Amino acid sequence: MLPLVAGLAFATALFTPIQGDPRGGDPRLSSLSTGPLGARLLHDLLQRLGWRTERRLRQGLPTDAPDAIVAVLDPRVPLRATEVHAILTHVRAGGAAVLVAGAGTGALLDSLHVTVGDAGRAVPVAAARYCAKESILSYRPLWFGTPIMRVLRFTAPTAGEVTRFLEATVERAGKDSVVQPVLVGMPLGAGRVVLAVDGDVFRNDAMRDCAPAFDVAAVRAFEYARDGGPRPRTLVVFDEYHQGHGARPGTIRAVLLYLGTSPSGRLLAQLALAGVLLLLALAPRLVPPPPDGRLERRSPLEQVDALARAYDQVRATRTAAERLVRGLRRRTERGPVRDRRALSDDAWLARLAERHPVLAEPIDLARQALAAELTPRQFATLGPALHRIETTLTRSPS
Repeated sequence: MLPLVAGLAFATALFTPIQGDPRGGDPRLSSLSTGPLGARLLHDLLQRLGWRTERRLRQGLPTDAPDAIVAVLDPRVPLRATEVHAILTHVRAGGAAVLVAGAGTGALLDSLHVTVGDAGRAVPVAAARYCAKESILSYRPLWFGTPIMRVLRFTAPTAGEVTRFLEATVERAGKDSVVQPVLVGMPLGAGRVVLAVDGDVFRNDAMRDCAPAFDVAAVRAFEYARDGGPRPRTLVVFDEYHQGHGARPGTIRAVLLYLGTSPSGRLLAQLALAGVLLLLALAPRLVPPPPDGRLERRSPLEQVDALARAYDQVRATRTAAERLVRGLRRRTERGPVRDRRALSDDAWLARLAERHPVLAEPIDLARQALAAELTPRQFATLGPALHRIETTLTRSPS
């Protein structure tokens, strides 16, 4: 009996139909969602009626279309103050916006001086002209009865006339019921704003139902946003970035953005970099550093003996004589002896012989050493001869 009972329980669980929630699924009011609570039907309907549509998957407004209709439908990512300012500036400059209030539009509602009121029964918008087979009161059980929708209240007088596209009847305890707006349009600067405080106006399952005529109200609202400018606003930009679609900044990117843009972040980055450098400086090294090498500079006088031996080996008496005469000339070529013209060493010695006849003998030896190779005995007398010339020139008053 146990296998039979187990098989019967399995078959019952397998073939019993499951009644799901008719309004389940993704709750985001996104034009990319085809679920009951999405707004794909609104997107496709506007395309069929001649509007050009665009889905914005990144942050910011379309700067290349200043007269576009920006549709921000109950964003799941809260709007920042700068984004609210950008939307209102876009509208005041001649654009338009279709807004659905939600948890992320608190700052936007404050700027428009609007608040969400009590809930009430939705009032059809002349649905009898568009639904011939259904009564305007025969709502399908999407809401398990008559649609209950939130209404809006203005906290300050509006700058222009408010156009109502959808209303709801709010019953008050002990008082008469009052009709309040759900979907309205109003001017703002040079543009127009369409505002709804209940997202059911644009949801797929509600717009498929002909009886409440939410589709008619939605089209009338977009027609209101289209008109009123120097030219029709035929481009509708759906903000999908704040619905959670598109590229989202990750944790690493958010940290880098904080460290690179905010003053406290830049200070923290500098302290972290200084700490890393300090750790690298104090950390033990795997390979010990090589000892600092010290290079001792040699004195030029230490090379005299080496050069003398080298010159002696190759009998380079002319080169040695030229170096010695150059040194003599550099030390004594001052005052009246100095010649501004470029003279060769031989010409300079000849001029010295003309001015100092007593130095004719050592000067002749020096000129001979520049012109031809000397014997070792003659080369040995070259040093004293040059010393005599230098002594005479440095002591001579002329």
